[in-house]
Amino acid sequence: MLGSTNIVAFVPTRDSDKARAFYEGVVGLRFKDDGFALTFAANGIMVRVTKVPEFKPMQFTILGWEVPDRY
Repeated sequence: MLGSTNIVAFVPTRDSDKARAFYEGVVGLRFKDDGFALTFAANGIMVRVTKVPEFKPMQFTILGWEVPDRY
């Protein structure tokens, strides 16, 4: 059922301004304002960055991309 629909990735942040600067300016994702969260287009996948005031960063990866092997 869900195997044929698009995935939406959710990423928490404590600082929306810094998160937008990173995902838009550094990572290069296209910002799409949906009025609720920071939303970015990532090659057909929606990445929603949601402000979570009590968020404590973990010691593991929560979002990643496949990249070409350059070595």
